[in-house]
Amino acid sequence: MKTLIIETANPKIVGELVAVGRLFSATPDIVVLGPGELSGSYGAAYRVADTLGANIGSALAELIRKEGYELILLSATAIGAGIAGPLAVCLGAPILSEVTGIGTDLSIERSLYGSKAVANYKLEAGPLVLTIKRKYFEAAVLEGSATTIDLPVGPQRITLLEEIEEERQGVPLEDAEVIVTGGRGIGAAENFAILKEMAGLVNGAVGASRGAVDEGWMPPGAQIGQTGKIVAPSVYFAVGVSGASQHLAGISNAKCVVAINKDNEANIYKRARFGIVGDYKKVVPALIKALKENA
Repeated sequence: MKTLIIETANPKIVGELVAVGRLFSATPDIVVLGPGELSGSYGAAYRVADTLGANIGSALAELIRKEGYELILLSATAIGAGIAGPLAVCLGAPILSEVTGIGTDLSIERSLYGSKAVANYKLEAGPLVLTIKRKYFEAAVLEGSATTIDLPVGPQRITLLEEIEEERQGVPLEDAEVIVTGGRGIGAAENFAILKEMAGLVNGAVGASRGAVDEGWMPPGAQIGQTGKIVAPSVYFAVGVSGASQHLAGISNAKCVVAINKDNEANIYKRARFGIVGDYKKVVPALIKALKENA
């Protein structure tokens, strides 16, 4: 099944898409968006400078028709989602968003209703546009670098006036092996300080539930959940997090969840491997002390 990946040069995201692409095609092709060195090897590699779907959708659709691609893969990021829709319209093709699994029979899985249900689909005829949810597929190892061919596009319909990239220090949430997340139960913005101290001792990252972000205690970029970041750490500390279904959807691939909450009936305990019922203001300092003693 002839497969085309469309993504920026981010090696972690490209690695995930390559892993999916290899399930359908031995060597997928790629269109890389924007600047940056492209890692890996591909049947063919193209490049476009723009990342806006309204500007490049027609050119991508022309390439897909010309080369006969049956499956088009994008990541379920802001850029990928922004391209997938216009591209599917240009192609007159179906689209499945936020894919979370590929079955042994190459059936396609995606979660519904806040990950409370899973739908299965089977590709009968292409082209089909898929956006792949982050952290659900083990990234393929990308060896070497690829030479790209510039793909001509038509005149710009939309001009990007400004792009503000939020700067966060430390390990990005998506790549962190340990995450310490605070929820509304933290009580105030200043109380995140001890979570940051704990995360710093294990080279971890600090996240927040939507409730904590809505309160203004942490920036939107720290939000974990269905409408925030999808993470898959080895250890995930949920501190004062109730465990709403939208939040659990964002940590479904976490290997070990440790819940700390005063409410022994909090929903987060259903997902946790270890649970501590108690006041985090007593529990977290005790954990910090233990980490320092065993450093």
